[in-house]
Amino acid sequence: MVERKKENTEIDLTKLLFLYLRKWWLILLCAIAGGGIMYFYTTNFVTPMYQAGVTIYVNNVESGQQIDYISGSNLTASQQLVSTYVNIIRSDTVLEKVADSMEMDISAEYIRSIMSASQVGETELFDVYISHPDPEMAALIANAVAEVAPGEIENFVEGSSTKIVDYAKVPGAPYSPSYRKNVMLGAAVGVILIVALLTVRDLLDVRIKKEEDLLEISDLPVLGRIPVFTSGKGQK
Repeated sequence: MVERKKENTEIDLTKLLFLYLRKWWLILLCAIAGGGIMYFYTTNFVTPMYQAGVTIYVNNVESGQQIDYISGSNLTASQQLVSTYVNIIRSDTVLEKVADSMEMDISAEYIRSIMSASQVGETELFDVYISHPDPEMAALIANAVAEVAPGEIENFVEGSSTKIVDYAKVPGAPYSPSYRKNVMLGAAVGVILIVALLTVRDLLDVRIKKEEDLLEISDLPVLGRIPVFTSGKGQK
Protein backbone atom coordinates (compact mmCIF):
# COMPACT_ATOMS: atom_id res chain seq x y z
CA MET A 1 0.00 0.00 0.00
CA VAL A 2 1.36 3.41 -0.95
CA GLU A 3 1.72 5.80 1.94
CA ARG A 4 1.76 9.56 1.81
CA LYS A 5 4.87 11.20 3.19
CA LYS A 6 4.82 14.88 3.76
CA GLU A 7 7.24 16.93 5.83
CA ASN A 8 4.91 19.83 6.55
CA THR A 9 1.44 18.55 7.20
CA GLU A 10 -1.25 21.20 7.06
CA ILE A 11 -4.60 20.77 8.78
CA ASP A 12 -7.49 21.08 6.37
CA LEU A 13 -10.28 22.53 8.50
CA THR A 14 -12.86 22.11 5.76
CA LYS A 15 -11.99 18.45 5.46
CA LEU A 16 -12.29 18.00 9.21
CA LEU A 17 -15.62 19.79 9.21
CA PHE A 18 -17.04 17.44 6.61
CA LEU A 19 -15.63 14.54 8.60
CA TYR A 20 -17.55 15.72 11.69
CA LEU A 21 -20.70 16.14 9.60
CA ARG A 22 -20.38 12.59 8.27
CA LYS A 23 -19.90 11.29 11.80
CA TRP A 24 -22.68 13.38 13.36
CA TRP A 25 -24.44 10.26 14.57
CA LEU A 26 -21.32 9.11 16.43
CA ILE A 27 -20.83 12.54 17.99
CA LEU A 28 -24.49 12.60 19.08
CA LEU A 29 -24.18 9.10 20.50
CA CYS A 30 -21.12 10.06 22.54
CA ALA A 31 -22.87 13.18 23.82
CA ILE A 32 -25.84 11.08 24.99
CA ALA A 33 -23.52 8.50 26.52
CA GLY A 34 -21.50 11.17 28.34
CA GLY A 35 -24.62 12.84 29.68
CA GLY A 36 -26.06 9.50 30.77
CA ILE A 37 -22.88 8.48 32.57
CA MET A 38 -22.73 11.79 34.42
CA TYR A 39 -26.42 11.54 35.37
CA PHE A 40 -25.86 8.03 36.74
CA TYR A 41 -22.80 9.19 38.69
CA THR A 42 -24.60 12.22 40.11
CA THR A 43 -27.65 10.19 41.11
CA ASN A 44 -25.76 7.37 42.81
CA PHE A 45 -22.51 8.84 44.10
CA VAL A 46 -23.12 12.54 44.83
CA THR A 47 -24.83 13.43 48.12
CA PRO A 48 -27.58 16.05 47.69
CA MET A 49 -26.99 19.16 49.78
CA TYR A 50 -29.71 21.40 51.17
CA GLN A 51 -29.18 25.05 52.01
CA ALA A 52 -31.06 27.08 54.60
CA GLY A 53 -30.33 30.71 55.33
CA VAL A 54 -31.17 33.64 57.57
CA THR A 55 -31.07 37.31 56.63
CA ILE A 56 -29.64 39.77 59.15
CA TYR A 57 -29.93 43.56 59.14
CA VAL A 58 -26.95 45.58 60.33
CA ASN A 59 -27.61 48.81 62.23
CA ASN A 60 -24.88 51.09 63.51
CA VAL A 61 -27.23 52.49 66.14
CA GLU A 62 -27.27 50.81 69.52
CA SER A 63 -30.25 48.54 70.14
CA GLY A 64 -33.05 50.40 71.89
CA GLN A 65 -31.86 53.86 70.89
CA GLN A 66 -34.51 56.01 69.21
CA ILE A 67 -33.70 57.94 66.03
CA ASP A 68 -35.90 60.18 63.92
CA TYR A 69 -34.45 59.12 60.59
CA ILE A 70 -31.70 57.02 59.01
CA SER A 71 -29.09 59.19 57.32
CA GLY A 72 -26.86 58.27 54.44
CA SER A 73 -23.87 58.18 56.78
CA ASN A 74 -25.69 55.65 58.96
CA LEU A 75 -26.31 53.40 55.97
CA THR A 76 -22.70 53.70 54.83
CA ALA A 77 -21.44 52.81 58.27
CA SER A 78 -23.79 49.85 58.41
CA GLN A 79 -22.53 48.56 55.07
CA GLN A 80 -18.94 48.80 56.26
CA LEU A 81 -19.80 46.85 59.40
CA VAL A 82 -21.15 43.88 57.44
CA SER A 83 -17.75 42.28 56.81
CA THR A 84 -16.86 42.74 60.48
CA TYR A 85 -20.09 41.07 61.57
CA VAL A 86 -19.54 38.16 59.20
CA ASN A 87 -16.11 37.49 60.69
CA ILE A 88 -17.52 37.71 64.20
CA ILE A 89 -20.21 35.16 63.39
CA ARG A 90 -17.55 32.78 62.06
CA SER A 91 -15.46 33.09 65.23
CA ASP A 92 -15.04 30.23 67.71
CA THR A 93 -16.63 32.30 70.46
CA VAL A 94 -19.93 32.65 68.63
CA LEU A 95 -20.03 29.21 67.02
CA GLU A 96 -19.23 27.43 70.29
CA LYS A 97 -22.23 29.13 71.89
CA VAL A 98 -24.33 28.14 68.88
CA ALA A 99 -23.23 24.52 69.32
CA ASP A 100 -23.97 24.63 73.06
CA SER A 101 -27.44 26.07 72.46
CA MET A 102 -28.34 23.15 70.21
CA GLU A 103 -27.41 20.57 72.86
CA MET A 104 -26.20 18.18 70.19
CA ASP A 105 -22.93 16.46 69.38
CA ILE A 106 -21.78 19.21 67.06
CA SER A 107 -18.65 21.37 67.11
CA ALA A 108 -17.90 24.96 66.21
CA GLU A 109 -15.43 23.79 63.57
CA TYR A 110 -18.10 21.66 61.90
CA ILE A 111 -20.60 24.55 61.84
CA ARG A 112 -17.94 26.78 60.30
CA SER A 113 -17.23 24.20 57.59
CA ILE A 114 -20.87 24.12 56.44
CA MET A 115 -21.57 27.84 56.88
CA SER A 116 -21.19 30.67 54.40
CA ALA A 117 -22.04 34.35 54.75
CA SER A 118 -22.20 37.16 52.25
CA GLN A 119 -23.48 40.69 51.92
CA VAL A 120 -26.71 41.22 49.98
CA GLY A 121 -25.60 43.49 47.16
CA GLU A 122 -24.39 46.83 48.55
CA THR A 123 -27.03 46.94 51.27
CA GLU A 124 -26.74 46.70 55.03
CA LEU A 125 -28.15 43.17 54.89
CA PHE A 126 -26.19 39.94 54.88
CA ASP A 127 -27.17 36.28 54.58
CA VAL A 128 -25.88 33.36 56.59
CA TYR A 129 -26.30 29.98 54.87
CA ILE A 130 -25.96 26.47 56.27
CA SER A 131 -25.43 23.57 53.86
CA HIS A 132 -26.30 20.08 55.09
CA PRO A 133 -27.47 16.74 53.64
CA ASP A 134 -30.47 16.89 56.02
CA PRO A 135 -32.79 19.82 55.18
CA GLU A 136 -34.24 19.97 58.69
CA MET A 137 -30.77 20.06 60.24
CA ALA A 138 -29.73 22.83 57.87
CA ALA A 139 -32.67 24.99 59.00
CA LEU A 140 -32.10 24.10 62.66
CA ILE A 141 -28.45 25.16 62.64
CA ALA A 142 -29.20 28.34 60.66
CA ASN A 143 -31.88 29.41 63.16
CA ALA A 144 -29.55 28.61 66.06
CA VAL A 145 -27.01 30.99 64.54
CA ALA A 146 -29.75 33.60 64.17
CA GLU A 147 -30.69 33.28 67.84
CA VAL A 148 -27.15 33.52 69.22
CA ALA A 149 -25.28 35.78 66.79
CA PRO A 150 -27.09 39.14 67.28
CA GLY A 151 -26.48 39.24 71.03
CA GLU A 152 -22.85 38.22 70.63
CA ILE A 153 -22.26 40.82 67.92
CA GLU A 154 -23.62 43.58 70.15
CA ASN A 155 -21.20 42.50 72.87
CA PHE A 156 -18.25 42.86 70.51
CA VAL A 157 -19.28 46.00 68.61
CA GLU A 158 -20.46 48.76 70.89
CA GLY A 159 -23.01 51.23 69.63
CA SER A 160 -24.42 48.89 66.98
CA SER A 161 -27.06 46.22 66.69
CA THR A 162 -28.46 43.59 64.38
CA LYS A 163 -31.95 42.35 63.65
CA ILE A 164 -33.14 39.14 62.07
CA VAL A 165 -35.09 39.90 58.90
CA ASP A 166 -35.86 36.32 57.86
CA TYR A 167 -35.44 33.09 59.76
CA ALA A 168 -34.51 29.88 57.99
CA LYS A 169 -37.13 27.57 56.56
CA VAL A 170 -36.73 23.89 55.81
CA PRO A 171 -35.65 23.74 52.13
CA GLY A 172 -37.88 21.63 49.94
CA ALA A 173 -35.32 20.82 47.28
CA PRO A 174 -31.54 20.44 47.21
CA TYR A 175 -29.46 23.27 45.81
CA SER A 176 -26.62 20.93 44.91
CA PRO A 177 -25.79 19.04 42.78
CA SER A 178 -27.28 20.53 39.63
CA TYR A 179 -28.38 17.56 37.53
CA ARG A 180 -28.84 19.71 34.45
CA LYS A 181 -25.39 21.26 34.71
CA ASN A 182 -23.71 17.91 35.32
CA VAL A 183 -25.52 16.23 32.42
CA MET A 184 -24.54 19.07 30.08
CA LEU A 185 -20.95 18.81 31.32
CA GLY A 186 -20.92 15.06 30.67
CA ALA A 187 -22.35 15.56 27.19
CA ALA A 188 -19.74 18.24 26.42
CA VAL A 189 -16.92 15.95 27.58
CA GLY A 190 -18.29 13.17 25.37
CA VAL A 191 -18.35 15.45 22.33
CA ILE A 192 -14.84 16.77 22.99
CA LEU A 193 -13.40 13.28 23.35
CA ILE A 194 -14.95 11.88 20.17
CA VAL A 195 -14.05 15.00 18.15
CA ALA A 196 -10.46 14.77 19.40
CA LEU A 197 -10.36 11.07 18.53
CA LEU A 198 -11.72 11.66 15.03
CA THR A 199 -9.27 14.51 14.48
CA VAL A 200 -6.21 12.53 15.59
CA ARG A 201 -7.31 9.50 13.60
CA ASP A 202 -7.70 11.59 10.46
CA LEU A 203 -4.37 13.34 10.88
CA LEU A 204 -2.52 10.08 11.42
CA ASP A 205 -4.15 8.43 8.41
CA VAL A 206 -1.54 8.70 5.61
CA ARG A 207 -3.16 6.32 3.15
CA ILE A 208 -3.83 7.35 -0.45
CA LYS A 209 -7.58 7.24 -0.88
CA LYS A 210 -8.32 9.45 -3.87
CA GLU A 211 -6.76 11.39 -6.72
CA GLU A 212 -6.56 14.60 -4.72
CA ASP A 213 -4.27 12.89 -2.21
CA LEU A 214 -1.75 12.15 -4.98
CA LEU A 215 -1.87 15.72 -6.26
CA GLU A 216 -1.06 17.00 -2.77
CA ILE A 217 2.24 15.10 -2.59
CA SER A 218 3.37 15.11 -6.21
CA ASP A 219 3.43 17.44 -9.21
CA LEU A 220 3.35 14.50 -11.67
CA PRO A 221 0.11 14.04 -13.59
CA VAL A 222 -2.14 11.07 -12.96
CA LEU A 223 -1.92 8.85 -16.04
CA GLY A 224 -4.60 6.34 -15.21
CA ARG A 225 -7.13 5.10 -12.76
CA ILE A 226 -8.21 1.61 -11.79
CA PRO A 227 -11.98 1.37 -12.02
CA VAL A 228 -14.05 -0.31 -9.36
CA PHE A 229 -15.77 -3.41 -10.70
CA THR A 230 -18.93 -4.72 -9.11
CA SER A 231 -20.78 -7.88 -9.79
CA GLY A 232 -24.32 -8.91 -9.03
CA LYS A 233 -27.59 -9.94 -10.52
CA GLY A 234 -29.29 -7.42 -12.70
CA GLN A 235 -26.08 -5.53 -13.40
CA LYS A 236 -24.80 -5.10 -16.92
